[in-house]
Amino acid sequence: MKNKSITIGNKVIQPGERITIGLPTPEFYSYASMYMPIHVIHGKKEGPCLVVCAAIHGDEMNGIAIIHKLLNLGLLKSIQGTLIAVPVINVYGLISLTRNLPDRRDLDGSFPGLEKGSFASRLAYHFTQEILSKASHCIDIHSAEPNQVMMPQVVTDMTCTESEKMARAFQTPIILNSKANRGLLWQNNPEYNVPTILYEAGEVLRTDEIAIRTGVQGIVRVMRSLNMLPLKAKNPKTFEPLLVRSSKWVRSPGSGICTPKKKLGAEVTEGDIIAEIYDPFGTDKKYQILAPLDGIIVEKNQLSLINEGDNIYRIAKTKEEIPSGFTDWNKTQNIEE
Repeated sequence: MKNKSITIGNKVIQPGERITIGLPTPEFYSYASMYMPIHVIHGKKEGPCLVVCAAIHGDEMNGIAIIHKLLNLGLLKSIQGTLIAVPVINVYGLISLTRNLPDRRDLDGSFPGLEKGSFASRLAYHFTQEILSKASHCIDIHSAEPNQVMMPQVVTDMTCTESEKMARAFQTPIILNSKANRGLLWQNNPEYNVPTILYEAGEVLRTDEIAIRTGVQGIVRVMRSLNMLPLKAKNPKTFEPLLVRSSKWVRSPGSGICTPKKKLGAEVTEGDIIAEIYDPFGTDKKYQILAPLDGIIVEKNQLSLINEGDNIYRIAKTKEEIPSGFTDWNKTQNIEE
């Protein structure tokens, strides 16, 4: 069936069109005009409308690179339905390389927003009304907190059938089953009921090739699973993700210089030595940090100077048996042209 036109801002997009829109956002106090970049590929045939967005936090670079590579894939010429790609939601934070908005609020926590609310709430409302209201599905891209690095993972509410389908199609090494907190973009808003997955990988202010490659390939896989792109003639090499129901941060018992003993993706057993903390003044005083549970290291602190109580590693616990060759999952990630 032929697709219908859609309107974003004051721009009407016809079936078969591919355009870029600068969506106006709230002005700075200096009256400087700001625009959110919106890329729309509107297929000729009717189908799902997938929103892929990044940089809700202005210091998260991986999502911007993922969307850039995605938009340059030739296979998008055969799209059925609509792709709305937003590489930078928080244009204010990108300019200053910060996570938050000019009002110091976190945009991710302000959705769906209020028309007459705070600065963050108004921007969230604007995005919800203009973009999310068009979506049938959504992929929201993030990186780890500052000074931390995260292995590629998908977070979603697996009780939502469509979200589970998207999460499994994406093919990250792990899927974290989690209920959304109020105000997060990926929360299933009752008004729009948009199945959403959160893709998290890498660290802020840096790009990571594995995180980018996994993200691009994952989005393409999701689009194929939604019949937005044709299926491959040959069955591609796949990796079965591990379902994680909980994770735990391991904190340092003392302060000093940290020497990590495990890498991201490493399988650990309760009691394993995963890091050591040394006295920076050269005495023999040190702390050994032991794994408190069996699991997989999915996030780690990048700082060498550690204070007592700081996070060192986040270990994910899974009830599933960890398959042999788990650390080779990234070999299945080859960007399609």
